[in-house]
Amino acid sequence: MIITKITLSEHKIPLKHPFITALRRVEAVAFVRIHIHTDTQNIGIGEAPPTKAITGETLESISKSIRHTITPKLLGLSPQEALEVLKELSHNSASAAVDMALFDLCAQDSNQTLRAYLGAETSTLKTAITLSLNTPELMAKQAKEALKSGLDILKVKVGGSDGKDIERIHAISTIAPHATILLDANQAWSKLEAFRIIESIQNLNIALIEQPVAANDLTAMAEITRMSKIPILADESAFNLKELKKVIAMNAADMINIKLMKCGGISPAREILAYAQEHKIRCMMGSMLEGPHSIMAAAALAMAYPETITYIDLDSPLLYEDITLAHPLKFHKNELSL
Repeated sequence: MIITKITLSEHKIPLKHPFITALRRVEAVAFVRIHIHTDTQNIGIGEAPPTKAITGETLESISKSIRHTITPKLLGLSPQEALEVLKELSHNSASAAVDMALFDLCAQDSNQTLRAYLGAETSTLKTAITLSLNTPELMAKQAKEALKSGLDILKVKVGGSDGKDIERIHAISTIAPHATILLDANQAWSKLEAFRIIESIQNLNIALIEQPVAANDLTAMAEITRMSKIPILADESAFNLKELKKVIAMNAADMINIKLMKCGGISPAREILAYAQEHKIRCMMGSMLEGPHSIMAAAALAMAYPETITYIDLDSPLLYEDITLAHPLKFHKNELSL
């Protein structure tokens, strides 16, 4: 199987409601879809969204990187050879799209699903559902609607500039006393603000707090991790294995959020997971707002590491205005299946 050409297309899927965090507001999922064609007529598919606030990439920069930097180096190679070449290139969302498409081809070449090729023994997992940052009242309403729909793992966006995060958290905890609540501050708190908020919610049913302060302030992250009874999850502080090792060495977090779009795809994510597995570091398999094929790749990988990945945040398709566009993924309440 030899790569003969690589084609790109841009897509947009409207959301049911605006997706709002401390970093951005988004009303549709936009992404680049890549097709890697081969001489055997097999086609590998990958995707990457532009998340400028986090990875610095745009639709234009992703497409340009794939067309002009990556594609010329992969034509004429087998998918396995291409994966080795890709390791030497920049690990970003563009690389992630190419990497997952190559893994798709490797799985096809072995007559397996991607899930089976990666070693997964299960075909389902439970994902969180995101509650966008809003007023405490509207977020409590979101929580109530999610619970009615059978969605009981709530990824709660906090970090509001109005000083009402404690009110938000208490309101949702009251509405959902038996739900799993994951807080995500998206770097928005100061160290002192984090101390104050965590102190006031220590006894609530909060499973973790994600990225409370700026990604590069590992000293503050370490202080917060030491004082908090609630586990701290590093997201933007740990894009890759090197950064993960630094976070762990400084005791700057209890857990790590792995995202294919941060680390550059399945290959580097597997290296991170192998290290986490060896050192008994609990992880979340997270995502940006993404298309269905990149979510499928992340889900397949998560299914292969059930002992290391404690939480799943692959809910983009649940936020689509039209859930049928989630194909080939299947959802029943918060259960995702391949």
